[in-house]
Amino acid sequence: MRPNEMIEVLNRPISQELPARDVTRLPYVAKDGNPRNVPIASTWNGSHVVMCTTKIAPNLPWPPSRTGS
Repeated sequence: MRPNEMIEVLNRPISQELPARDVTRLPYVAKDGNPRNVPIASTWNGSHVVMCTTKIAPNLPWPPSRTGS
């Protein structure tokens, strides 16, 4: 995606809603093949959307991997 395309998407009204909310709904496909939708905490740190959930959430891989800096 080009920088001008990213700016255009981020300036849309719907794109402004996610950082303003405390809870995000995260869709995923469960091991049984059915779709799931779980509420998780989220925040905007100025450059990334940070999503938080419990360590044993069923939508996370096990063992959990560490990402980031």
